[in-house]
Amino acid sequence: MQIILQDDRRYIVRFDKGDEVVSALKKFLTEQNITASTFSGIGASGLAELSYFNLETKKYQNKTFNEDLEIVSLTGNSAVLNGETALHAHCVLSKSDFSTLGGHVIKLVVSATCEIFLIKLDGAMERKLDPETSLNLLA
Repeated sequence: MQIILQDDRRYIVRFDKGDEVVSALKKFLTEQNITASTFSGIGASGLAELSYFNLETKKYQNKTFNEDLEIVSLTGNSAVLNGETALHAHCVLSKSDFSTLGGHVIKLVVSATCEIFLIKLDGAMERKLDPETSLNLLA
């Protein structure tokens, strides 16, 4: 990951081939002591693990896509959960036949590049477990 441009609140970062976006972004936020942010991105991925939350079973269903995919839209935020940086990100990915798929991002490995625009927010956002949904919601 490389910081391309930054000011006091905004960052443009680039991930290169082989970088895993979720873990690298989480590490960056932790190192920069950023406790609240919002971000969006575009790029290309060769491996994506997405998830879908089933409200009836209150469980995530994960699926891995090991193919070339365009990152059409990556959007999310960061907060703090149990004292650690927590990302919540969703994406839409495009296949070579122009069909799309999307979901909650678990893992995203870059195949060419991924460019993210991140805004650091003042203060801190926290996530807490909601017993009704079993989700870690913003609190």
